[in-house]
Amino acid sequence: MKNTLTSAKNSRVSAMIWGNILALSAAICWGLNEPANKALIPDWISASGVALARIFGATVIIWILSLFVKKEKIQHGDWKLLWASALMMLGFVYVFSLAFNTASPIDIAIILTFQPILVVVINAIFKHEHVSVLEIVGMLVALGGAVMVILSGGKVDSGRLIGDMYAVVCAITYAIYLVILEGPSKRYHTISLMKWVFLFTAVLASPLLFTVHADMPIFKHGVAVPWLLLGFIVLFPTVYCYLVTPPAIKMVGSEVLAFYQYLVPVITTVVAIIAKMDKFHWYQPVSFVIIVAGVILVNYAKTKSEKSQSEGSAA
Repeated sequence: MKNTLTSAKNSRVSAMIWGNILALSAAICWGLNEPANKALIPDWISASGVALARIFGATVIIWILSLFVKKEKIQHGDWKLLWASALMMLGFVYVFSLAFNTASPIDIAIILTFQPILVVVINAIFKHEHVSVLEIVGMLVALGGAVMVILSGGKVDSGRLIGDMYAVVCAITYAIYLVILEGPSKRYHTISLMKWVFLFTAVLASPLLFTVHADMPIFKHGVAVPWLLLGFIVLFPTVYCYLVTPPAIKMVGSEVLAFYQYLVPVITTVVAIIAKMDKFHWYQPVSFVIIVAGVILVNYAKTKSEKSQSEGSAA
């Protein structure tokens, strides 16, 4: 009995350690993703080129990985959800790349921190989930931080504004993607699920192949760094992060994973400034703190509401 308890305890500790490692590594990859994209777009390759490399590259890699995973039969009713999630993924990946034509990588990372709030809003609208007054307050606080980024601390630049609005569209499409895929993600293995999502995304993205031209600098000049950056974007922020996030949530919980997500803008800021891609502006840390405060407030209110509901059911 004692050995069984010890074994179970060691198993929990091991899962906690690995869960934190996966969550931290994903945050690092996402934090490096913005500077890597900015380094490529538009000087070396177009936004369409990066988006297509991510989609088609990830599709090939995940289908190869699926050969080592037991095949699962997708339920008939889930196919339409997979197509819908693929449409949202295409919107996210493509528009995300477009944002780097004019937007600051730091601004994009901060705006995407607003995404958990959008998930709550979408669930409230389409799933009719109850939203408390405290959650609404948290949403408004976070929205204020996002607006501060978009308005660039009161100094609006038209090009940067367009890029920031693209980042807002990214946050919205990714939030919808998460809501759509929530059910299927509980029923299937991550690789079994993602191989179909990426395949359908590749099918939808096929017309964009005509927007990629062979005269782009990355094809014309024999420089290794741009190709290494593109390979990193495909392998890590795309394939690796999509595959390790679900097990990380199972091991440490969504709250811990969310904590690591707050590191993403910090990592992006440090790298972007060191690489001289962007300058540090006073509104960036202020808006980041405001958004995180709003997200924490919403999470607190949601947890409190769920706890009271469970206690009421138990009674």
